[in-house]
Amino acid sequence: MNEFMLQAYHWLDLLLISPYRTLANPVSGFFFGTFVLCLWATLVGELTSLGVGRVNRTYLKKLEQESIRLHNLSVKAIVHKDKESYRACNKMANEAWGKYFFATIAQGAASLWPVPFALAWMAARFQAVEFELAVPIPLLPDTVGYPAVFLPMYILVRICFSKLKPWLPLFHGDDAPRLRRPGHEEEKMITWADVDKHKGLPG
Repeated sequence: MNEFMLQAYHWLDLLLISPYRTLANPVSGFFFGTFVLCLWATLVGELTSLGVGRVNRTYLKKLEQESIRLHNLSVKAIVHKDKESYRACNKMANEAWGKYFFATIAQGAASLWPVPFALAWMAARFQAVEFELAVPIPLLPDTVGYPAVFLPMYILVRICFSKLKPWLPLFHGDDAPRLRRPGHEEEKMITWADVDKHKGLPG
C-alpha cells in the first residue's frame, strides 16, 4: 500500500510540475504552472461538487419543498389570525430552511477541498520561492511566497469558470436541485407580496 501511494504521488507530482517547466523563463514558468494548477483545482473541485449535488439532489429537493410547505402553512395561519399555529409552523419552517441552507453550503464547500492539497504540494516544491512586492503594503512583509500567487489566481479562475458554466454541457443548469415527478406539481412559496396583492391567500 505504501509503495502504491508513493508511486501515485510520484506520477501526480510529475503531472503537476510539468506545466512549470513549459516556459524557459523560470518566473513565467512559475506563474503559468500555478495558473494550470488553479485550473486543475477548480475543475476537480467543481466535478466533486457536481457529483455530491447529484447524489444529494433528492434530499435537497425534499428539504426545499418541506421548507416551502411549512412557510406556506405559517402564512395561511397568520392570514386566518391563528397565532398559535403560526408560531409552531414558523418555527418548523425556520428549522427546515436552516437544514436546507447548511446542506447547500456543504455542497458548495465540496468544491474547495483541492485547495489545501494544492497548497501542500506547492509547499513541498516552492517553499523557498519568494517575490518582492513592487509596492509596500501595510502589515505585510516586503516579500511574499507561493500562497500570495496561488490564492488570488485561484479566485480569479473560479470567477471565470462560474461565468463559463452556462456554456459547459456538463455543468449547465446543475446549480439547483431538480426532482420533478410526472403528474406532481411542486408547491410554490406564498410571499407576503402575494397576500397584499390578493388581500388574502392567492387562489
